[in-house]
Amino acid sequence: FFIGTIGKPFIRSESPLPPTETTSAEGIDRQNFKKPNVTVLTGNSFEPLVMGRDDEHTMLLIQSTSCGHCKRFSIFWNELSSLVEAMNWSSVIHVMKIDVTKNDIPHDKINAWDLPSVYYFPAGEKKNPIEMTPVTRKDGNPQSDYDEGLSWVRSGYDLVKWMVNQGKLDLEFLSKLD
Repeated sequence: FFIGTIGKPFIRSESPLPPTETTSAEGIDRQNFKKPNVTVLTGNSFEPLVMGRDDEHTMLLIQSTSCGHCKRFSIFWNELSSLVEAMNWSSVIHVMKIDVTKNDIPHDKINAWDLPSVYYFPAGEKKNPIEMTPVTRKDGNPQSDYDEGLSWVRSGYDLVKWMVNQGKLDLEFLSKLD
């Protein structure tokens, strides 16, 4: 009965979401609408989908479904996903999100105290994710930086620019993807 469970840490994880069915409303086929390709993680799927894909880059949004700032930021997150697909980078870069009110994140370098939070897991460096932090202001007031959070992000383009500026992407390889 307990074989394979003794000694494993408990990870809070919601049940995986069932696949959505295609429905028609007022004669419009919903399947033809372009939806952002954002993978929804659970506590149990984090390890295989993020850490288990060491040769791929992962952008992770940590959020709460009841957080107003998270809802606003998810618009930009969906735009990032659409941009990654439009540039044909989706085979190399995965855009994901996780709701921390229902799931634990089994990674010792992830801090989910401030929401929304964004972490970039570069290929080959999954044990050392890069946290997207507030932009430091000229007045040097750390409280202002903390209060502003990720409000400097105005579109999915800002997210792509930030990811490129980390210097972990092979831009020459990405430019050749079709």
